[in-house]
Amino acid sequence: MRLSRFDLTILGAAAVLIAALAASLALLRIPDQPLRIAYLAPADSGPQNIWAMIPGDPASATQLTFTEGGIFDYAPSHDGRKIAYAERDFQTNRVDLKLLDLYTGSVTPLAECGAANADCTTPAWRADGSMIAYMRRSYDDLLGGGVPKIWIIDGVNSGTPRDYPLFNDNQTTGSQPVWSADGRRLAFYEDSGRGVLVFDFNPPDESQRIKFIPADNGMTGALSPSGELLITSTLAMAGEQSIRMQLIIADLLGNNSRDLFPDGESNDGVAASWHPDGQQVAILRQYTDQTRATRGQQVYLFDVASESLAPLIVDDAFNNGSLSFSPDGEYLLVQRFQFGAFQPGIWVYALESGQLSEAVPNAFLPAWIPKPE
Repeated sequence: MRLSRFDLTILGAAAVLIAALAASLALLRIPDQPLRIAYLAPADSGPQNIWAMIPGDPASATQLTFTEGGIFDYAPSHDGRKIAYAERDFQTNRVDLKLLDLYTGSVTPLAECGAANADCTTPAWRADGSMIAYMRRSYDDLLGGGVPKIWIIDGVNSGTPRDYPLFNDNQTTGSQPVWSADGRRLAFYEDSGRGVLVFDFNPPDESQRIKFIPADNGMTGALSPSGELLITSTLAMAGEQSIRMQLIIADLLGNNSRDLFPDGESNDGVAASWHPDGQQVAILRQYTDQTRATRGQQVYLFDVASESLAPLIVDDAFNNGSLSFSPDGEYLLVQRFQFGAFQPGIWVYALESGQLSEAVPNAFLPAWIPKPE
């Protein structure tokens, strides 16, 4: 069959449309990226910027931000596509929040706090990517710095995000926001009350919206994946004169809390990170008795059901901190420094093999960039 000129024109136009559609889909397709480690570097000089690398492949290290003022802190999104970060502006000397798209490289403002004479730090993503919680501290030219408060950026991906304080009163302070994995609860440290406040976005009734856990060590701690348990730390007396840091676990449904460790020993525990299974917790603990004492915090794995504790990383030559499990739970990120060197580095511990390896020297504040969904 012979096609007419009109038929050929229609077919040509259709071919162009199909090619354009294919090109558009190719641009929208998320590039194939493996699980990566993000970190701030260099640790020994400024300005520090965000870098990323594939675990076990030092040659893959790539600088992601190029700020002159340096990065205060940051948080990768759970889908592995974006990073929210706090950047100091040289002109205002204030800290703004910005958003980096890891695949286009574009940077857009999240919260232009310098214009409001405020510092905005510690962004924390809700798991579905719809919200970011952060700490905002406003300043007055005459009175100085105000109290820190928790603010919410709602509709991050909507094109018209809404930025507002979680509480409108002037009494409720807030810092170090932490989400539960299901995105239902947000925990943060409330300094005026000396404890952790947990806000429920979907409570069974209004009386259950806010829970308060007394803890006077100044840290929020870690919410379990279900959001029903919180591990934080408080100060406790060890004898008549010494003070220790004690890890406690709070049951937010049962409204009770207790010492995390049933042994009742002076545990000097300062931080915890939940395994994605919600049954295990990596914790930092420093024994103080003569037989097990170490100079720095060491890493242990605590099983919530059996209340058993197993050593993961114990080396008297090192101090450990900043723990976080990979999304699949197979690896644990650890920030470490060797006594006498005082330059932090990023290490990776493989739970199955027990292998510990240094991923990045002269770096700090590690976090996982998940494999894109």
